[in-house]
Amino acid sequence: MPLYIGDYLADTMHLNTQQHGAYLLLLFHLWRRGSLPDDDTALAKITGLSAKEWNSTRPVLEPYFRVNEGVWQHNRVERERVRIAARQEKHGVRAKTAARKRWDKHTASMAQALLVDAIPEPEPQSEADTKAEASSASRHTLFRSILAEYWKAKNHTSPEMPWQGRDAKALSDLLAASPHLTEEQFRFMLANRSRSPVAHGDRVYLWIGNITRYQEEMTVFNRPASAGGHASRAEINSDSVRSAVSKAWDMAQEHAGGAGKTGAEPAGFVDSRVLVADG
Repeated sequence: MPLYIGDYLADTMHLNTQQHGAYLLLLFHLWRRGSLPDDDTALAKITGLSAKEWNSTRPVLEPYFRVNEGVWQHNRVERERVRIAARQEKHGVRAKTAARKRWDKHTASMAQALLVDAIPEPEPQSEADTKAEASSASRHTLFRSILAEYWKAKNHTSPEMPWQGRDAKALSDLLAASPHLTEEQFRFMLANRSRSPVAHGDRVYLWIGNITRYQEEMTVFNRPASAGGHASRAEINSDSVRSAVSKAWDMAQEHAGGAGKTGAEPAGFVDSRVLVADG
């Protein structure tokens, strides 16, 4: 709400502080709500005055307003509301026009850029390439469906297999690296994995790259079950270390046994470049 201080003071020099405050509060309410009720209780509440204070203030402020059909109106406030609304509408139209021009210019620039930097259309594929692509896509779909069967069989609480880009890429990498992998071989390896003590709820991309190790069922120690025993790699390494230490101990005992025998005194090391005083 614009406030023209000069005009305001010229019209209100005779008001005291309380009357100034009440008058401004009435103007503010009228600007925000659009109307003031011709009701003393409501007007006293708007101005923050008691009923007695409002009764003495109303005769002073009422001449600034037009009381008509149960409402208080103010000529200056109404003119300003109309003027501000018209200005906002005008600015809105200008803003929309400017935005439309910027968009049209941007669209034209984009179209020009596409014409200049257009990527030439690829040459048509040969019939053999088209068939190869179709075969690869069909193979990918088949192996994915086999994985979905495996997942559903091992994850009864959540039978819908999670599948995202990284899972699809991992399967594509496997198929590209193993072009001769058949459906039967894939099912066979999945069957061995299903009997192995692994986390069957892991996402496909986490383990599909190692599926070829399941040529047979694996034990919890990551060893083929047909190999017999359940020694882990750590245990195997530990046995090797103990064996090496035992051999070293035997060699040390052998050398210790011959330490008392008399032999030729080893020759001293002499460096002619070192002074005797320096040792």
